[in-house]
Amino acid sequence: MKTPLLIAAAAMILSAPAVAETPAQPTLSEPTTFEGWIRVSGEEFQLITNENRYRTGLSRPCVSGALPRNIQRTVGEYAGQKVRITGMTMEWSDDLPGDRYTWEGSNIRNECESEVVILATEIDAIA
Repeated sequence: MKTPLLIAAAAMILSAPAVAETPAQPTLSEPTTFEGWIRVSGEEFQLITNENRYRTGLSRPCVSGALPRNIQRTVGEYAGQKVRITGMTMEWSDDLPGDRYTWEGSNIRNECESEVVILATEIDAIA
């Protein structure tokens, strides 16, 4: 009679308390400013510190980042310009769910493949 044994085992599994994994909180830097030329790709930007590299189409080395979603939607108007971005850096981990991090509604995929990404709060063009 295996049926009572299976029912008992199923009852034990169902009555066991669920253990939820708490995702690790990202390590953030203090707010700082970054300057460079900006390229936009989807919901993230890539900040390139060298104008010649930007102009010749070389995007690396660069740092990926994003602004809060409502601001990120307008960041295309800054494409190709030198900008000043205010924000924090976060260490990148390849263990992030979906290989992305959502910052204030914008998804960062880290197309630059750098060790950190920028969680930006402000952007301004530099004349």
